[in-house]
Amino acid sequence: MDAAGAADDLSFIRTVMERAQRRIDPHAFHFVHWGAIVLVGYPALTLLQRAGEREAMAWLGGAALLLGSFLSGFREWRLARRPRLRGGESLVARQVVMAVWGSLGAAAVVSGFGPATGFIRGEEVPIVWGMAYANLAFTVGVVYSREYLWSGLFIFSGTILAMVFDGWNGVILGPFMGLGMIVPGVMAERRVRAMAAEEAGAGLSG
Repeated sequence: MDAAGAADDLSFIRTVMERAQRRIDPHAFHFVHWGAIVLVGYPALTLLQRAGEREAMAWLGGAALLLGSFLSGFREWRLARRPRLRGGESLVARQVVMAVWGSLGAAAVVSGFGPATGFIRGEEVPIVWGMAYANLAFTVGVVYSREYLWSGLFIFSGTILAMVFDGWNGVILGPFMGLGMIVPGVMAERRVRAMAAEEAGAGLSG
C-alpha cells in the first residue's frame, strides 16, 4: 500500500471514530445548569461578601449547591430510566459523567475544608471552583468534543484574571465560568436532541 492510500485509510478511520464519538449523550445538561448557577450566584456572593453579609453568603452558597446537586441527580435518574439515544450510554458518556462528579465533588470538599483548616481564605473559594470547572471542561474536551477544550482555556483565563483582582473574583469568574459551561453545554444538548429526533424519524419511517 502506498503512502497516499494509507493516509486516505487513516483519514477515513479517523472520520468514522469522530462520528461515533460524537453520537453519544454526554449529559451536557450538567454544564448548562451549573453554568447558570455560577453565572448568577458568583457575582451575588462577591457583592454580599463586600457588604459584610456573611450569613446571607452562607445561605446562598448552600442553596446553590443543593439546587445544582438536585438538578444533576434528578436528570441522571430520569436518563437512567429512559435514555435519549439508542446506545448513547457509551464509555465516553460515562467518562463525562465521572468527570463532572469528580471535579465538582473535589471542589466541594476543598471549599469546605480549605477555609475550615485555614489553608485558604473563604474569599478564595471561587478560585478553587474556577480551577475545577476549567479542569472539567478540558477533560470533557479530550474525551468528547473540541469546543470544551476552548471552554476550559476560557475558564482558566478567567480564573487567572480573578486572582489578580482578588476582591472581585466572583464578579469576574461568574461570566467566565457560566458562559464557559453554558455555551458548549447548549451546543451538545442541541446535538443530542437533533440525533434523538433523527432516530425517532427513522423509527417512524421504518
